[in-house]
Amino acid sequence: MGDDFHIPRPEQALALAAALSPDPVFGDRAGQFLAAPRRTGKSTFLRRELIPLVTGRGQHAVYVDLWADRDADPAQLMAHALADDLRRLASLTERVMGALPFRAISVGGVSVELAPGSVQRTGTLTDALMEIGRRAGKDVVFIVDEAQHALNSARGLDAMFALKAARDAMNQRPEGARLYLVFTGSHRDKLAALVLDHRAPFFGATIRDFPRLGRAYTDALVARINPRLAQDNQLDPGDVARAFELLGHRPEKLTEVIREHALGEPGSAGLRQTVTARADALRARVWAQFDSDFGALGSLQRALLRVLVEDGAAFAPFASPTLARLGAILGRVPGTSEVQKALDALREAGIVWRPARGSYALEDQDMRDWLMRPA
Repeated sequence: MGDDFHIPRPEQALALAAALSPDPVFGDRAGQFLAAPRRTGKSTFLRRELIPLVTGRGQHAVYVDLWADRDADPAQLMAHALADDLRRLASLTERVMGALPFRAISVGGVSVELAPGSVQRTGTLTDALMEIGRRAGKDVVFIVDEAQHALNSARGLDAMFALKAARDAMNQRPEGARLYLVFTGSHRDKLAALVLDHRAPFFGATIRDFPRLGRAYTDALVARINPRLAQDNQLDPGDVARAFELLGHRPEKLTEVIREHALGEPGSAGLRQTVTARADALRARVWAQFDSDFGALGSLQRALLRVLVEDGAAFAPFASPTLARLGAILGRVPGTSEVQKALDALREAGIVWRPARGSYALEDQDMRDWLMRPA
């Protein structure tokens, strides 16, 4: 049950890679936007399956994880990823002599040095991607993991607009390497801020649900673990699959339950209590925190959360229909300044998120399930 446990999903990788082409029917020139909660296998899939596949198909992949350093500006992380890739593509002589094509790479107003002391100019994001394509002699696939974090800063948002400009510049040329974009996000509503509004950098692009791990994963996990357990302490595949579903298809959470259940002190006696029961208990512990947080909120804040969950990315807190719905819940129609104050309090409490530009969204998507649970 180590961290190296991985179940390949070749069909999904092939389907995604097929869209990274100029094909007018199957290709997706706008970019791929894939949403799924954190800890459900997105990054592992990208690094261990998609990148090797597109590389084997003759494309050049550049990967950046905007969650890798939450203190760094997203634009800086993208600039570093491009600079590192250009260094790898440079010859030993160029690296030793500092004869790289740019002195620095600038993305969204953030510069990262490439060849300190060089007289060469600073390259833009488009310059860097074009140079990467030229040196690799291949189309470039730029993969941005946890892309919604770009919305946390003005520079990050500028970098998204720069990526769109680079895509258009490279793909509208009569010749030369093309650019294909893949964005993943752990929060669908946050990712939507990049595509839904007419002012968004990728307005009109489609967000798709990232395929989650399922029964093939849990069956393979059981097959790996059971040989290490006593015959009277075997995991039941159906119980494990159900637990995985209840835990939001999160491998780490499932591992935690299995360790408690089959590998802990109760041993085979503990196994007689179904894995599902332990999954329910684990989820209940998470939800208990939501219950505490929600109970500490004012009535308007609670009403706003319910409307936000119902409306998702279309949530318009100051629109007349929304105010009327809030009034139906509260017994009175709140004023816009009162609504703004309540939203600010929810943001300060870390319950609601809103980028510099974009829609409001729940910070923790698990809270959506808690709010929508049957009464």
